Amino acid sequence: MNMLRSILLALFIVFTGNLYGQLLIPFAFTSEEDNRLIKENDSFKYYVASGDTMNTVCINDETSFYKLLNKDLKIIAAGYFVTDGDKYLQDGKWETFFGSGKVKLAGYFQKGIPIGTWEEYHANGKIRMISNYGIFIQNNEMSSCMSGTFQEFYSSGKIKVNGFYGASFITAHDTVTVTDPVTGQDVIKVTDQKALRGAKTGHWEYFDENGEIEKKEDH
Repeated sequence: MNMLRSILLALFIVFTGNLYGQLLIPFAFTSEEDNRLIKENDSFKYYVASGDTMNTVCINDETSFYKLLNKDLKIIAAGYFVTDGDKYLQDGKWETFFGSGKVKLAGYFQKGIPIGTWEEYHANGKIRMISNYGIFIQNNEMSSCMSGTFQEFYSSGKIKVNGFYGASFITAHDTVTVTDPVTGQDVIKVTDQKALRGAKTGHWEYFDENGEIEKKEDH
């Protein structure tokens, strides 16, 4: 991969990464072959977590339920999954947790894609953020991004930000190096990749901790 391709690919990752924001709930399990089995009981099989040997993955095959535990065996994340061929995909309700055991983030996936309303919490249990993710179909492929109402709150429970996200497709350019079958020379081919992106739209309001409006924006 040449330098130009690396730069463009990095930009594409930045764009697509913003689709999910803080919704990247860890799913550190690839397969029974790739994740080393530690032990098992009547309820769960325990595996070494992908990419981090300090954490442990717990899988219940009958209910398709997943838990990720830290080195102190406290739950980091939990949720349901489905298999698609040889892939394991998040599906259904998922949550992440603070060290105290309180919920930090909660929402739903559909075959690895965040959908619907997601809620993030402060450590004191009060709501921190409410965001919505819409589903979009292009070329028979499903994707999602932040779309709809968005609210952020102070730890006191008072509103901090109130706004709306709209979804749109952007074009990211990618390059590949191919060999010309006639000349045998390497040539650069540019391709376009469509990426779904959520962007601020409409009227936005920002509040101070006393509930007074600090700023207004129109996008």
